[in-house]
Amino acid sequence: MGILNLYACIGYPQVEDEYLTKNSAEFHAHLGFELVGTFHNCGYKFDRWYDMVWMEKIIGEPHAGQPAVKPYSEVKE
Repeated sequence: MGILNLYACIGYPQVEDEYLTKNSAEFHAHLGFELVGTFHNCGYKFDRWYDMVWMEKIIGEPHAGQPAVKPYSEVKE
């Protein structure tokens, strides 16, 4: 498809509680994603503030003449 990078934006608690744990970020790290940024106290749900983290996984190398990304509907198996 020509996709080179994958990104995940994940709700992340400063302190785990009954609504949100760090499991999603740990799951993505297990899949090879790396933490690339943290936004503090920017997500609000369940009457409390949470951080958001951005994680990235590089799956390809950019090069000169990189073709456009192909929509999934155009990918042949």
